[in-house]
Amino acid sequence: MLRQISYVGLIAAALAAPPVLAQTAGDQAPPDKMAPAAQSTPPAAMPATPAATTPATPAPSSASAAKPSADTFVTQQEMNQWRAAKLVGVSVYGPDQKKVGSIKDILMDHDGNAQVIVVGVGGFLGIGSKEVGVPFKSMQWRTEGRAAATNPPPVSTTGAGTGMTPSQGAAPPPPDPKVVEASQGYPDMGVIAMTEAQLKAAPEFHYATETGGAATKP
Repeated sequence: MLRQISYVGLIAAALAAPPVLAQTAGDQAPPDKMAPAAQSTPPAAMPATPAATTPATPAPSSASAAKPSADTFVTQQEMNQWRAAKLVGVSVYGPDQKKVGSIKDILMDHDGNAQVIVVGVGGFLGIGSKEVGVPFKSMQWRTEGRAAATNPPPVSTTGAGTGMTPSQGAAPPPPDPKVVEASQGYPDMGVIAMTEAQLKAAPEFHYATETGGAATKP
């Protein structure tokens, strides 16, 4: 009898144990089923919207910056200017009004100032002539004030019917020599205070290519 009671108690205890184990096991959630933490990491701050900027003024192009001014160019020959190429060949006369030679070359410095006149002396048609260098300032220039060829003035009718021959009006005065020089680009002649004999006795002029660069002032 007592043995049967003991079996009954063991069976009853065994039947009561599973719910407790199940409840105990149910209280612990699996690791992957756990609830998220109460405070999560805040999201990264979004970059601020850039403020509107005013576009920079473009720098002037090199073409516009290098545009030459009006003073860069010369558009007209002045009345007191000669054409250097036209001076070559101009006759040179001595103080006795006799021709002593002709200009062969003009030498100038790096600033454009004419310094030396090379005169060809003697010879015939340039053959056998001697070249002499003289300072540019030692030469004087002369141009005749001659009138340019133009249409003749109208015929005057003064004295008509009186037996007088019709005459032309008074001739206009000759133009200024400076006007003639500017129109033709060179003076009529150069005048130097030396005779042909003095120039023939002067030392001969040599270019730098003939002396290896050594030169003396005239």
